[in-house]
Amino acid sequence: MKGNPVKRNTTTILWALVISATFCLVTLAAQAQRGGGGTTALNPAAKTAVLTALAGPEGEYAARATYAAILAKFGAGVQPYANIYQAEVKHIAALEQQCVKYGVPIPPDTYLGNVTAPASLLEAAQTGVVAEILNVAMYDDLLGQLQVYPSLVQVFTNLRDASLNNHLPAFEAAVANGGSLP
Repeated sequence: MKGNPVKRNTTTILWALVISATFCLVTLAAQAQRGGGGTTALNPAAKTAVLTALAGPEGEYAARATYAAILAKFGAGVQPYANIYQAEVKHIAALEQQCVKYGVPIPPDTYLGNVTAPASLLEAAQTGVVAEILNVAMYDDLLGQLQVYPSLVQVFTNLRDASLNNHLPAFEAAVANGGSLP
């Protein structure tokens, strides 16, 4: 190669920088498409959505506390409350995992131990129906705030679907059966 060695070295360095910068941009875009790769901060609306799903009045902490109070009053094995309580524990873990992924501090559970069980199992089942309807509505509302975070959309959709397709029918069946399931 003929020419000025300083110019040639400068050109080589510039091309290396361009290639490196392009690679970094492509990598960041791919991570963002996958839900952030653990480094993307949530926008304020998405952060509020995660905290609402976890600690709001129709959220997972409130549901777990309600079913814990019912189990404490009527027996640890009474159905469908025992199974749904375990599901709520998993829902909380899924949301807490998203908090960790996106750097959102996990809020304290102010519901556990502070919820009074209904007077009867029939009332408990009716409460469960209402709670799951409100939970589905909450997720329907919050999903619109998460479209730029595919992993959150997936988690919220899964939790919404569990309430709609599993918990709600179980409580409706319990209402029809006097408050519990065999």
